[in-house]
Amino acid sequence: MENDSIRASGASTLVDIWVNGKLRAICVEKEAIASVVGFDAAARMSEDDRCEFVRTHLPLVVTAVKSRLGKADGDPDSIVVDAGQLGDSGSSKGDRRKADRRTTDRRKVNRPKEKLPLGERRRGDRRKRERRRPPSA
Repeated sequence: MENDSIRASGASTLVDIWVNGKLRAICVEKEAIASVVGFDAAARMSEDDRCEFVRTHLPLVVTAVKSRLGKADGDPDSIVVDAGQLGDSGSSKGDRRKADRRTTDRRKVNRPKEKLPLGERRRGDRRKRERRRPPSA
């Protein structure tokens, strides 16, 4: 991405990018960046840091813009991304694997087939006979 397509202006970061087949002017507010990085970190960010954040998190910005376009009437040329619109904002798309996925142990236990629960797939003993045929002489 070109350097002049992302620039800071006051408390906003401006981006010119093609979204849904049209060149759009996107304004990412400082509060939107703060909702992702934290308000303390956002207060310490310079204009160059905010531009670098938008450049590195461009897929996140484009996702927020596309969701705004889906809700907007008409086909706007400029879009403002405010606080709470950037990022997952409470949805379950974040880190899904914070805990183990399985709650039970799925390994097979050595129990006789009579003691297995109903619906168990193991019907008979395994390999009742030798699988290979003896060589014919």
